[in-house]
Amino acid sequence: MMPRYTYRAYGTNGALETGEISAASRGSALDVLSHRGQVAVELIESGTAAPVKWWQREVFAPGKLPVAQLALFTRELASLAKAELPIDEALRIVAVQPSIPSRLRQINADLVERVREGQSLSEALAAQAGAFPDFYWRLVRAGEAGGALGPVLDDLAILLERSAEVRAQAGSSLVYPAVLVVAAVAAVGVISGVLLPAIMPLFEDAKSTPPFLISMLAAVHDALARNWIFVLAVIGACAGALLAAARHEPSRAAIDAMLLRLPVIGRFIRERETARFSRTFAALIRNGVPVLDSVRIAGGVLSNRVFVETLRVASEEIRQGGVLSRPLERSGIFPDLFLRLAVVGEQTGHMETMHLRAAEIFEASQARQLQRLTTMITPVLTLIIGAIVGTLILSVMGAILSVNDLAMQ
Repeated sequence: MMPRYTYRAYGTNGALETGEISAASRGSALDVLSHRGQVAVELIESGTAAPVKWWQREVFAPGKLPVAQLALFTRELASLAKAELPIDEALRIVAVQPSIPSRLRQINADLVERVREGQSLSEALAAQAGAFPDFYWRLVRAGEAGGALGPVLDDLAILLERSAEVRAQAGSSLVYPAVLVVAAVAAVGVISGVLLPAIMPLFEDAKSTPPFLISMLAAVHDALARNWIFVLAVIGACAGALLAAARHEPSRAAIDAMLLRLPVIGRFIRERETARFSRTFAALIRNGVPVLDSVRIAGGVLSNRVFVETLRVASEEIRQGGVLSRPLERSGIFPDLFLRLAVVGEQTGHMETMHLRAAEIFEASQARQLQRLTTMITPVLTLIIGAIVGTLILSVMGAILSVNDLAMQ
């Protein structure tokens, strides 16, 4: 008896559908859905695997591979595939590379086994429980169908390396401000937890009132010491509420819409999502994926729900004979430059070139914004933190001097 799979997929009308399907393997189930015109977003084997509980997702479950690891794996595999090595041999060579992490090495071993059993590389990738993004194995499938697996893997490597580079730039830009904040919190903690308990008894013995700032910090310290269980419970409840809001689709959509309206953050998110969509869409089009499927798959790469919904509507209009640029322009969330490039691409038949150009423009704009933001934030944070810590130190020194004056009276 063939196993049954529970699926969630976008149907031909663009709506999200759920159901069950019987197939010999996960890859076969994905093939059946694809032939129906459905784009799978989740596929779970009903007989052997229970749905993952919400508290296990992205925390205890492995989830998707990090972009940097995926880029490393793809680059190694692309180099070997372009040398026309058999795919199972290429995978075995990738497995022995010292830079491959342990989890990726385990996944690679399963890929080798599946390929040796007769599955295609795209089927083996799709069977890895979400470790590889949807667009990844679909691009690989397009390369297999067109006999151009090496070039497709090379395109994927470029796409992932660029994404990893942008994330690394964002992370490195925020390191110094984060260090400043941590140092300030540590300084305030030392003053509140070490110095204040040492000097407060002196004021009590002298029956004198300490300075206002010292009294306030001491009161906060005492309140936290007495009610630390309650404080931790409140923090946990707030964290749980935020996690629940992030997993509740209407709440997540409302939060994403609010973020887009913020002055600086909104522009950064628009350009980030536009760059992601453009680069993924261009890679899909270049490798022969139809425009309708490319829009649906590229929409799955994005994280902002407003953009995802806009692309869902766009895919529905394309299915009915429309063009991509009109629903994107009507949404009002895409930058004007991107819309102009999209229109030119549709009119000239060079959609891949125009979208790739848009991705390069907005990725460069993101890098400039991050650099400018870091340049502005660092001195401002330095001044604010210096003022806070300096005020606290001066208050403590003043309190110590006042205690000495009281002792000499």
